[in-house]
Amino acid sequence: MGFIEQYIKVPPLFRQIWAFFCLMSERFIEDSCRSTAAALTFQTLFAVVPLLTVMYTIFNAFEAFDGLSGTVQEFIFTNVVPENVAVVREYLDEFSTSATNLGVPSGILVSVTALLMLFTIERTFNDIWRVKEPRHGFQRFLVYWAILTLGPAVLAITAYTLTQPLISDVTEITGLIQYLPVLLSVSMFTLLYMAVPNCAVSFKHALIGGVVVSIIFLLARSLFGFFMANSNFKLIYGTFAALPLFLLWIYISWTIVLLGAELVKGLGIFRSEGDTKLEAPLFQLMIILEIFYHAHQQGQTVKDKEIQRQGARIDLEQWNDYKERLMELDLIRAVDRGGMVLSKDLSDLTVWELYRALPWPLPIEMKGESDWGLDLSNRFDELSGQTREILSDDLETIFARKVS
Repeated sequence: MGFIEQYIKVPPLFRQIWAFFCLMSERFIEDSCRSTAAALTFQTLFAVVPLLTVMYTIFNAFEAFDGLSGTVQEFIFTNVVPENVAVVREYLDEFSTSATNLGVPSGILVSVTALLMLFTIERTFNDIWRVKEPRHGFQRFLVYWAILTLGPAVLAITAYTLTQPLISDVTEITGLIQYLPVLLSVSMFTLLYMAVPNCAVSFKHALIGGVVVSIIFLLARSLFGFFMANSNFKLIYGTFAALPLFLLWIYISWTIVLLGAELVKGLGIFRSEGDTKLEAPLFQLMIILEIFYHAHQQGQTVKDKEIQRQGARIDLEQWNDYKERLMELDLIRAVDRGGMVLSKDLSDLTVWELYRALPWPLPIEMKGESDWGLDLSNRFDELSGQTREILSDDLETIFARKVS
């Protein structure tokens, strides 16, 4: 970008967009999303049959959905899976039908396979959002249960609704049915990005990610089908060509999903000013504590959105780590009605005690213009001068003194 700016005047908006995509690319590589997509591809190959089995079980549990499994399968293989690999549908149907006849031990093993994939998805999303503490117990079970059942249930309800004569006629007349896969995809991706990470994710950011990923997904499906239709895979693999194509499509799909996760996370942490206003970690903690202090005086709770408003000065990517540290120090705590509150009288905590409890060095200056910030900046500047004077001896003198 710097080379281009020497010859062309780049608008500020374009520079910000470029900086945002650079941030996404760096995080995508840093979080090893490509290798994670490969691992998820391997797990999906084993988990797709259990997931289909769950879907069939849901259909069979409700009489209203009786006979809809074929309609839903047609919907999936028409709008989700490229035509070139839809031939695997017959094999998946056969495997899933056999899976429904398994005994209890085998059924548990099949279910564990699907749960392992969900565990990998949750861990990956938490790593992307820098969340160190995963969900536990019943909360994790609810999330997994929702993912395993909500998707098939939504597909079933959609298919059931579209089979009704009145709805079917209206959708054919208005052309609404052609937008249904996109709307359904946007809803599912938005829910995925909001529900899976063990942290607060903005609905607006999740919705943007859901829309973008759905569009990319549909474009990728069309391009994949086009290139595979004009390739010579069958000459190489023969009748087994569908399997590598199916694996390749799963890998592409997971790469798109993880790219969407980086997009949603990036929307929440991106600073248009860059790092020019970012404070030192100690000052960031103090800014956060100031927010809690004022909220405590007004009898209010602090939510993530209050912290995100300070995104120019606080590294929001480290907010989850800061929150855990403050909770470990018993300075803040979560409350049942949502949000967090101050849990310790700040008159009992000195700046020195806070500094000693944290792993970061003393900052040099504060970039903000608050009264307490300017006062601390002057004190740290004076302290830095004293430290500089005390440590002014050169290394040779110190080593020589040590030897003698």
